[in-house]
Amino acid sequence: MFVLLAAMLLAKAAPPASPSDDEIVVTGERPRNVRIVMKRDRRAGVKRCTLKPSSGDPLFDGGVCQAYLACVPTVRTAREMEACMTPPLGEAVTAWRERRKAATPPR
Repeated sequence: MFVLLAAMLLAKAAPPASPSDDEIVVTGERPRNVRIVMKRDRRAGVKRCTLKPSSGDPLFDGGVCQAYLACVPTVRTAREMEACMTPPLGEAVTAWRERRKAATPPR
């Protein structure tokens, strides 16, 4: 649910420029069946969080996990979770866009 929220934030991005004839166009799908998996090492007390399947960007996955772990202790309903997760997911999406823009070579 939370990754779908992030996907919706990504979908709100400005429409891409039309590709030239020599460009490859990849059309993505909204992620399906994405789970946030949290495990705790009982001895050390360390929490580990991962997305299944991963988004492919470890920094984005880490941002989602940090937001999730920060929200879990304070929320009681799905609506509260969505309200808690929306701002940090927006920041994670913005950071992802900036990394992607910086990695794209100028034309």
